[in-house]
Parts: sequence; structure tokens; C-alpha cells
Amino acid sequence: MARTKKTNDVLERIVLPPDPGLVKSLGAHHSLPTAVADLVDNSVDAKATRVLIVFEIENQSATGLTIVDNGRGMNEKQADNAMRLGRQRKYEDDAQGHFGIGLKAAAFSHADTLTVYTRPGSGSFHGRRLRKKDVQRDYSCEILHPEAVERDAKPWFEQLSTRSGTVVQLADARFPNFTGTKLDSWLNEMRADLRMHLGLIYHRLITRDRLRIEIVTFDHDLGESGVPEDVPSIDPFDFAASAVTGYPKTLIAKVENTEIKLSCHIVPPKASGPEYRLYGKDGAQHQGFFIYRNDRLLQVGGWNHVTTADKSLALARVAIDDFASIQPFVQMTPEKNAIRFRAELQSALMAAKTRSVSFDSYLARSAEVLVESKKRKHARQPVVEPGRGIHEEVRRAIHAEAPIRKNVDPVEIRWRPMASGRFMELDRNSRTVNLNRRYRDLFTSGTNGISDAPLLKSLVYLLTEDHFAGERWGPRDKDLIDLWNTVLDTAIQTELAYREGRSQ
Repeated sequence: MARTKKTNDVLERIVLPPDPGLVKSLGAHHSLPTAVADLVDNSVDAKATRVLIVFEIENQSATGLTIVDNGRGMNEKQADNAMRLGRQRKYEDDAQGHFGIGLKAAAFSHADTLTVYTRPGSGSFHGRRLRKKDVQRDYSCEILHPEAVERDAKPWFEQLSTRSGTVVQLADARFPNFTGTKLDSWLNEMRADLRMHLGLIYHRLITRDRLRIEIVTFDHDLGESGVPEDVPSIDPFDFAASAVTGYPKTLIAKVENTEIKLSCHIVPPKASGPEYRLYGKDGAQHQGFFIYRNDRLLQVGGWNHVTTADKSLALARVAIDDFASIQPFVQMTPEKNAIRFRAELQSALMAAKTRSVSFDSYLARSAEVLVESKKRKHARQPVVEPGRGIHEEVRRAIHAEAPIRKNVDPVEIRWRPMASGRFMELDRNSRTVNLNRRYRDLFTSGTNGISDAPLLKSLVYLLTEDHFAGERWGPRDKDLIDLWNTVLDTAIQTELAYREGRSQ
């Protein structure tokens, strides 16, 4: 039946505002690291060069998170627009935000209250607060008194030695209700996850000194902060040498009238650092496309159905730097944690080539290099599971580098009171290496925690772990432990003498 052309079938036009209940699911796909990254994106867009991330502790529990930057801040109108849900302003070409929901989605993914303090240059202070329950009801926003904003924001700005910037506070946070050592372990894990994620996705900005990110803990009960930790650059392509002469190679894909450059790398088979073991996992899990926009890494591996992930392609990593060239052919989630390729882009990438190398031949060469390396590889001996007291990042590195002994309990490292003349004691029954507490400040500078002194504890673990692998200790083991204690205690006394001499 032929469809008739309708020319005047509209009776009227009405505006249907979205149901405030949609806010319940806002940011549902965010992890804490991806949520914080979305907040840091706002700082980068504001031309900030320093960002401070603060875990706030109160009543011995983690209660909130604060992000402070030294960017250009916002005026009153900009502050209002920032709090408006779905506000899509005109973004600059080098902006990281594009959806108008990043701030709200990131905040409400882990907290029920979002407070923003901001000041543009020598202008006035402005403050806004969104409570999730209010937004769900009627999208209402609280405007804060300028004097209160100045009082609360100034101490944060002073830490960054800036007159302009923005403070984003996530309060009523839905963090685990841990206390004591469990809280310490959770904080260590979260800080490690943030350093890994932020160091990876902002590695270019960090390396070029365009951005410095620090992470710190502030204890409101004590009124003091811990020692800030810098987020290091983690470049997924920073290897001393290529596995194959002539690589990386630049292949060209063509879709419609657009050329897309692919920088095709073959990772050295012996690579084992954090640049390869992204997120502490086997590097094979991060083969594929690494997609950048304005020097911010958006996608960390994955083939987007261009080819199939396979262990044989563990060494294949492809950088796409020009996001503008692929933007018409992709769809990105608001959380920036997934990019979907359209079929025509997938086909174009499969057909990418230079005069002598095709995309298929690049993948085949990558697989060949892996096979050749395995013929020369010697299996490492298993080690005892590292337990409490050893920093989370160190434990991840150990897991990635060596097989773990089965049917053997982990070994822990702790500080405990001990007589002078003994650096450590090994307790086989409790599977613990006890370190002499009188020397703790020498290695921690007074900043103590369950996973403090990571370098010392890593060395102690490597020195002692195999003594916890067998069924019993013989005279040789006990004599060796006495030897260690004599040498290490002498070394410590010598170190103390050096320090006293320098201070005189």
C-alpha cells in the first residue's frame, strides 16, 4: 500500500523534560579511577597544570574525595552551567569534555553530594552544591555564600600556590566502611589504582610537564595530611628498543575521503615493566588499539572487532593519534570507557597498508616474534605469595613476573618491638617476617602505614621468601638468618652514623 504524504499532521508541540529519576543511573558504569579521570579532564580543559586528589578521612573512615586544580576557574554563569545536567557548551578543539554530564556522572557514581568552589583569577569566589536526592526530585541546586566559599576554598588554593582554580568535593561518599588496617589496605589499593590509571591516560601530558597530579590523604581527626604521591607517567609504548628492526611502522587506512594513520608497534618480548603490564595484568590483555584525543588516552587496547583478540597477538599495539580523523565513524560512551567503531571504519582499518606492509602482515609478524621468543625463554621458579605489609603495586608486580607457589600460605612483613642488634626475625609458624620497629622511621621518615617502606620490604621479601617454601628450617637456614642480621644491623648502624655526621 502506498504511503501518503502528510503535510499538516502536527497538532501542537510540547516540551517533555526528562524524568529526574534518570539521575539514579548516572555514572553507573564508572569505577573510581574512571570517575576521577573525568574530573581531571575538567581541570585539563581549564588549563590546569597541577591537580591534587585528596582522600578525606573522618572518624577513622573514608568519607569523601576532593579534587583541587590551579586552572582558570569559573565565573557565576559558568558555575551555574557546570552544574546543569546535559549542558553542552561550545567546546574548544583541544577539550576533553564533550557530553555535558561528566562532572555530575563522575560525582554521583560514588557520592551523594557534589560541592564546587571556584574562582576565576582575581574575581569573586562562587560555590554550588548538588545533592543527589534534590536532583532526582526537581534538579535544584544550592548557591553557596561567597564568604563561606572563600573560607573553605582558600586553604586548598594555598596548597597549590594559586589564586584561581576549582575545588570539587564529593561528600557522603559510598566508600567501603573500613577502619584500621582494612582502611589502610583499601586506601593503598585505591591510590595504586589511581596512579596506574591516571599515569597511563595522561602519560603524554605528565611527560611533557603540562600536568602534575598528586594524591594525598587528609585526616580530619588529626588535622593533618600525609605525604603527597606524584602520579608517574606510564607510557604503553615506552620500550628501550623495538622487537623488530623497522618498527614501529605507519600504515594508512582510508575511509570515505579521510586518511587515518596507524602507528603499528611490536612490543619487545622481554618487556615486563608497568608499561607492558598495564593495570598489573599480563600485557597480552592490552593488545590492540590505543586511541588518543588531544594527548589523552581514551582506549587502552582492544581490537574493536577489526580482528579477534588472541594470545598470539600479545605484542601488537597500534596507536591512533588523530581522533578527529576517526570521530565521524565512532561512538564513545559518556564515561569514555568504550569506543564503538562503525562497519566502514573496521573495514578500512583491516585494509590499512604501506607500500610493503599490510595490516594482516603486521599482525602475522607480531605473532612470529612471540613464537620465536618462546623458543628461547626459560621458565621462572615459583615464589611464595606476598601478603600483608607488602605494597599493593609490589604484589601486582610479583604476580605478573613469577608464578605463585600453590598450597603455600602467603608471607607477611610487619614491624614489631625487638632488641637492638637484630634487624629482623622470621616466624615460620605465623609465616611472618618481623622487622625491628626501632628502625622504622629510618625507612619511612615518620610516614607510617601497613604497607610503608615498599623498597625495604620488597628487598626483604626477595631475600626471605624461599625460606617459607619448604616444610622446615635446618641449621643452614638458621645460620643464614643470623648472617643477615649481623650484616644488616651493622649496615644500619653505619647509616645512622653517616646521618649523624651530616647533621653536625
